[in-house]
Amino acid sequence: MSLLNSFQKSLLALSVLGLVACSGEESTEKADSKTEQTAKKQEKEEFAIPVEVTFSKVGDVAKFYQTTAILEAEQESKVVNKVTGMLESVHAQEGQRVSAGDLLAQIDPRNYELDFERAKIDYESAKSEYRRSQPVDGKQLISEKDLDKLRFRVQTTENQLEVARIKLRDSKVVSPIDGVIAKRSVKAHNMLSNSGNEMFHVVSLDSLIGVVYLPESELSKVKLGQVAKLHFPAEPNLQLEATVLRIAPLVDSKLGTFKVTLTIDNQENTLKPGMFARVALLLDSKQGVTLVPENAIIKKDGKATLFVAQNDRAKKLEVETGYTQDGWVEVITPISSEEGVITVGQHGLKDDALLKVLNHDQSAIVTNTEDKSQQL
Repeated sequence: MSLLNSFQKSLLALSVLGLVACSGEESTEKADSKTEQTAKKQEKEEFAIPVEVTFSKVGDVAKFYQTTAILEAEQESKVVNKVTGMLESVHAQEGQRVSAGDLLAQIDPRNYELDFERAKIDYESAKSEYRRSQPVDGKQLISEKDLDKLRFRVQTTENQLEVARIKLRDSKVVSPIDGVIAKRSVKAHNMLSNSGNEMFHVVSLDSLIGVVYLPESELSKVKLGQVAKLHFPAEPNLQLEATVLRIAPLVDSKLGTFKVTLTIDNQENTLKPGMFARVALLLDSKQGVTLVPENAIIKKDGKATLFVAQNDRAKKLEVETGYTQDGWVEVITPISSEEGVITVGQHGLKDDALLKVLNHDQSAIVTNTEDKSQQL
């Protein structure tokens, strides 16, 4: 009887274990089925990536070489005293506009006036004596040797008279050029004991120059009269143009650069010598090329790519780019003007990804159409 009970208990335990195993398999199958259904549902509900697009346009683009320059006066002169003496008066101040020949200062002329009168008398006396010593009716009044001495004296006194005249003239200090007094270094009633002291610095502001140095690889692209754009950090709203005035015929073998001098028209005297300028020298230009926003281009491993929105899907294009100007890039590879170029959200985007174009509205299309009509 006890054996029968033990057998029944063992049979009951095996039955329970079998039921538990069947229940576990059924639960696993249900879980796998649920996971598969969830995956299919997620696949059906693909997430659309939000992006913004801008249409390409047809326009002009140029290549510029970027550098810097310090503006200089094309014409300037340091005015020095050529004679000595008391500085009697000063007639020009810093910032004053002067013309060539204008009186800047007067050195006491009295000694030079006396020297001039004395030299004039000596010259007239020598000339008169020489005339009286000329042969009369073919008769020589004095020896030829004495006549040569008189002739020499006439020449000497004439030279002395010219020197006295120049010194008297130089007692008036005048401006040699048209310009503006940039610096005055003297005061009235001071003694000028030595000649050659700088008294004034005169600069011409009507035309300034800027010197830039370009790599020799650009030598063939630079021509006389070529245009450069100037920007001034000190005057952010000021933009002017310059032209190539001179091109140095030699290349610096150590630096591999050549010198280019730009000229800037400054009739309104807006610019001043010494100002710092950022220079963009025009090297080449193209008309009627396809342009896309610069931020649409993705550069990696030496390749340039962009994404376009095509039927709400991202299409990745590898493109060849050209010149860049004012936030736009020339695209040499043909692209459709009807497909918006993705400019926001393109980083990390995959080819054929579902898109949600945030700015794909009627106003964007109208703007694109207007741009195209203007370009045509």
